[in-house]
Amino acid sequence: MIDESAVESLVKRHLEIRPLAGAVDVYKLLYQGVFGVGHILGVAAETRLKEEADSLNLDEQPGEPFLEAVSIDDSMVRVNLRPYLRRGLNLERLYLAMTESEAPGDEAVFLELWRLVRSLAEQGRFGLDRREIDELSNELRPGHCPPRHHSNSYRSAYKPAYRVVRRSVLARLYDKEQPGCSHSTA
Repeated sequence: MIDESAVESLVKRHLEIRPLAGAVDVYKLLYQGVFGVGHILGVAAETRLKEEADSLNLDEQPGEPFLEAVSIDDSMVRVNLRPYLRRGLNLERLYLAMTESEAPGDEAVFLELWRLVRSLAEQGRFGLDRREIDELSNELRPGHCPPRHHSNSYRSAYKPAYRVVRRSVLARLYDKEQPGCSHSTA
């Protein structure tokens, strides 16, 4: 049984720092918390990471947190690339964390998380567009829980650039040398 208050807390924390997030962005948050980054790993994943890092303006999004929890137990996190690079951290190590964080995920858990978000949204807890939630919900079924892209408004406002990893893998790879690897918003 998934704790509804933990789901509500995760979504509210995300909406506090990303108030323009829509339902599809919350879907992506939950998806990443369950399935991680496996859907983008492949032959060119490390090259894409380096190319994205090279293209970033490190002066953008100055208040962006280093890490953001994407799972209700805080075990999966987004490592935001701008703060990561501003700290002078190594991209190869981040890529290694990505590969070591790969896991199959549990579709039933994702579907239950989404059901809880839908229920909480119907109670007016998040201010999300219920029509968008319904559209996403109508497309979901066992065996069909696809990854999604961020909404246009989210991409425009926040210019997301991150990778999802297990917090424990990141902490182990950095062996606690980097403050912030142990906090969700450091």
